[in-house]
Amino acid sequence: MSTDKPGITPQRRERAFREAVSYRQFVESAQVNADRLNANYEAYRLTGEEQASLAEIPEPIDVLVLAHDWCGDVVANLPLFARIEQETGKLKLRILPRDPDNRDIAESYAPADGRSRIPTYIFFDQAGRELGVFIERPDSITELNNIWGEQFWDEHPEWDGRGRAPSELEETVRKAYFAFLMKEKRPTVRDREKQAIIEKIKSIAAAGA
Repeated sequence: MSTDKPGITPQRRERAFREAVSYRQFVESAQVNADRLNANYEAYRLTGEEQASLAEIPEPIDVLVLAHDWCGDVVANLPLFARIEQETGKLKLRILPRDPDNRDIAESYAPADGRSRIPTYIFFDQAGRELGVFIERPDSITELNNIWGEQFWDEHPEWDGRGRAPSELEETVRKAYFAFLMKEKRPTVRDREKQAIIEKIKSIAAAGA
């Protein structure tokens, strides 16, 4: 997902980077899903071809990330960004919570419906120039999420909530829904997600070259 909205001011960017934490600090402070963040980090490995492709990025890219450890998309793909950072040195991640103090940043990059989403990844070159943004997950994974969601409801006709936003579901149903999507289904397409995100990073880097 992407957005055409204007970004944040240089002053707001500088403050955000000062207040942000590293990926390791983010995981160490996680109240939920630390085990899954670590497991996904270990599961993501870059091939030699992927490392060589990312090595073509001319200089490291600063990436400001709005994230919370309770978010399934954060758990699914933030570890990949951390793996790329660790193995290539081409990304420099700094992570902030969206709520409560950084909603202004999230809203600056909200999609057309006006609803901010996490994770939001904002890319800057070493001079502080904004290069691009990546929100939530690759479009191909969103399409699969929709298919998996329908499959979940087909398998659970006893539960109410089909057609509602996940946030509107009763807690037991919501937990089961996310467990189905994020624990059973999402890991099966990890390589597809990795490829899509690597291509996105390369396209953002190329646009700023």
